[in-house]
Amino acid sequence: MDRSKVEEILKTLKARGVEHDPGLPPCPLCGAPALRGYDFRAPHRVEHDCECTYREPERYMAEVGRVWRRWHWSRVYRESLPPTYRGYLERPWEGRREVLEAVVGWQREGGVLYLFGPPGTGKTHLAVRAAWGKAQEGRRALFLSEWEFYERARLEAQDPEAPRLLDQVDVLVLDDLGKARLTPFAAEVLFGLVEAAHRKSLDLLLTSNYPPEEAARRLGENAEALLSRVGRAVEVRGPDRRRRAG
Repeated sequence: MDRSKVEEILKTLKARGVEHDPGLPPCPLCGAPALRGYDFRAPHRVEHDCECTYREPERYMAEVGRVWRRWHWSRVYRESLPPTYRGYLERPWEGRREVLEAVVGWQREGGVLYLFGPPGTGKTHLAVRAAWGKAQEGRRALFLSEWEFYERARLEAQDPEAPRLLDQVDVLVLDDLGKARLTPFAAEVLFGLVEAAHRKSLDLLLTSNYPPEEAARRLGENAEALLSRVGRAVEVRGPDRRRRAG
């Protein structure tokens, strides 16, 4: 853009009154606030109260794109959580060092992590926060219950044009494995999901009340194959936090 044109635009911006939107990310280059009236549903749908977009357009748009990925996927992940679980994002999980180290390793290296233990020990709390960290890095993260996963798989099987889950996410939390009735179809798609994570197509975090051997037995002849693809299984022990909270 011609420099005189840039100066003209900047003078116009300075002359008009603007309102800021504290709900949108600031300029990634100078920290200026975002202007009200934009929704940031795409990288280009935001403006900031600064001159960076005209002074350094290429750098500005590249950085806005990075910010958008982190901002967008954090929101998508948060909205995938049941409302009662969203509070976990604000509360750190406290527990055994071994468990925390396993989660940090999964956040860093990916693959498959299986958290198991009695109800109320904080498995879901920990899983929610672990995937939240990846979403804040701009990874496409999603939270699904076991039943929601099977229901989505059925819809994909019925409609060849339906978006494929494995094409849409980089990170998946599959919560409460072992509660839903395991039909032959469910066993097939569950094995396919774990296999995809084993091949590094996505990072998968599973939670269950059952040890991995017990959960895998439900798959019949695929039990041993499933167990061999679970990167690490960690038991989460402790008192029932739900009773303590009540």
